[in-house]
Amino acid sequence: MSSSSSAPSPADEDHRLVKSLVVGTLLLDVLERDIHTLDSLLLKMPEVYVLSLTRIQNQVLQEMLAVRQQMRKRGVKILEEKREQEGIETVYLCRGYWQRFYMLWTFARNEVKQELSRHLHIDLTHRL
Repeated sequence: MSSSSSAPSPADEDHRLVKSLVVGTLLLDVLERDIHTLDSLLLKMPEVYVLSLTRIQNQVLQEMLAVRQQMRKRGVKILEEKREQEGIETVYLCRGYWQRFYMLWTFARNEVKQELSRHLHIDLTHRL
């Protein structure tokens, strides 16, 4: 038996980590825009809504920190993220292998919605 000294090829877990970080970044953008919008509305108690979304922002940042730590351990590094008309493209290096991850905006929107609903403890399968 001989063992290979080359780096292991990218795994599904590596792709999942990259996707998680991209979705987290998009969710932070959505939350920031929504907080800014809430601040500009004439609501009776805007601080309650803003604090709620700020709490979610902090949770997302903590989760993203954990994802980055896992990526570092696995030798995964995001090199570039391009937002295009059809979707978002992420180029990353995974243990010496160049990889590309592409997500259409429709898919990205659904992923962000799922993540936000998870943080709000809302089950989207039971709509009114």
